[in-house]
Amino acid sequence: MNRIWTVPNLLSFFRILLIPVFVVLYFHTGLQGNYWWAFGILALSGLTDVLDGIIARKFHMVSDLGKVLDPAADKLTQAAMVVCICVNHAYLIPLMALLFAKEFCMVTGAMVLAQSGVEPVSARWWGKLSTVIIYAAGAFVVLTDIYPAIPEAIAMTLAALAAVSMLFALFNYVKMFLRLGKRKDEDN
Repeated sequence: MNRIWTVPNLLSFFRILLIPVFVVLYFHTGLQGNYWWAFGILALSGLTDVLDGIIARKFHMVSDLGKVLDPAADKLTQAAMVVCICVNHAYLIPLMALLFAKEFCMVTGAMVLAQSGVEPVSARWWGKLSTVIIYAAGAFVVLTDIYPAIPEAIAMTLAALAAVSMLFALFNYVKMFLRLGKRKDEDN
C-alpha cells in the first residue's frame, strides 16, 4: 500500500509536529509546571507511536512512506529529547553521542540499500524495544526534573539500559542490512 494520507502516517506527522512543542515546553521556565507539560508531550508522542503501529498492522495500512516516516518521527523525537535533557543532565552526553552514531549508521545503511534497489523494511522488534527504552529513560529523566528527590542513579541505570538496547538494535540491523545487501547482489 503506497498511500500517503493514512491514519498511521498522519500520526507520524503529528509526532514530528510535537517535537518543537516539547522543546519549547522543556525550556520555558516561565511556564508553571513546564516539565510536566514536556513530560505530557513525551507521553502523547509515545502513545501515538504505539497507536500508529497498531492501526497500520490491524487495518492493513502499512505503506512504504510509513516504513520511513514512523522511524524518522521516532528518531527525531528521541534526538530532540536527548539533546534537551543533556542540557540539564550532562552525564547523558555519552548516550546522546551513541544515539547519533547509531542513527548515522542506520541512515547510511538504509541509503546504501535504497541505492541498490532494496525496498524499505519495517522496524523489527529489537528496534521497537530500543525505542521504548529510550522513550522511558528520557521520560524518567524529565521526571527527575520535576522531582529532584528521585535519585539520579535510577536515571543513570535507565540510560545505561538504553545504551545497551541501542547497541543491540544496531548490531541486529547491521546484520540484517548486510544480509539484504548480499541477497540483492546474488540476485543481480
